[in-house]
Amino acid sequence: MNNQITQNDIQFLIATLRTLYASQFNKNFPSEGANAIPMSMVESIVGNALTGVTKYQFDRGIVLLSTSGKKYMPSFAEFKELCVGQDWWNAQKAWVKACDYTKITKHKAVEIEKDVYQFQEITTITKFALDQVMLLITDGEMHEAKRQFIRLYEEYLAEAQLKGRVQEWYQEPILLAHKNEQKVHKPVSNVEAQKHLNSLMQRLKINGRKPAPVQKLQAKEKEPELIKELGPDPFDNPYEYAEMCRREGMPIPKNIQRLIDGATQ
Repeated sequence: MNNQITQNDIQFLIATLRTLYASQFNKNFPSEGANAIPMSMVESIVGNALTGVTKYQFDRGIVLLSTSGKKYMPSFAEFKELCVGQDWWNAQKAWVKACDYTKITKHKAVEIEKDVYQFQEITTITKFALDQVMLLITDGEMHEAKRQFIRLYEEYLAEAQLKGRVQEWYQEPILLAHKNEQKVHKPVSNVEAQKHLNSLMQRLKINGRKPAPVQKLQAKEKEPELIKELGPDPFDNPYEYAEMCRREGMPIPKNIQRLIDGATQ
């Protein structure tokens, strides 16, 4: 089933506008005189303006247009808003929802103290745009993060509508809980291994053959773990950490620089 609007739908919209707003429509799109606009051109303009609108959205827009009671004829762009406005968040609303999504509440768990994200409902393209600006949010650059988010969201929204997609809710990945337990291999004794080998030879009826000598299993000593030098702690020793960054040619994080500046004032 084709979910896109047809030429008949475009013509129906034009007929509806000419019926509800006859004088305004004729003023904007005169059919006679020096400024006459061919109806085929009007249909082409409507078709381009409604790119990405589905049949379901179009029918809803027609209902809202017919029952709105507004005195002024909406533009084709405003009619598109009637069609899809309820299906998609605008950029400002998406930013507010993104901020709610990343709110962090701290609490003490049964065993350890940890940060827990209190997830809110969020759409797929909102989550995708949020992921692109998450570093800015982490660095505290909220104004730049909002500016970049709105720009990215509007691009993703236009692309999704152009493809005729509907708004989708982001599904959180399922996290499988598991215990980090190390299983220690316990080798059997040589006597026990020989016993199992003899039992196997009996089952396979291997008579008259000399079995290979049983491998003696010995437990290996656990190798000492390599100690990795992580460098000075940035919060306990911010000056040493900043010096290490300068020495290795790395930028000093903004929060560490602010910590140093605050201590020297």
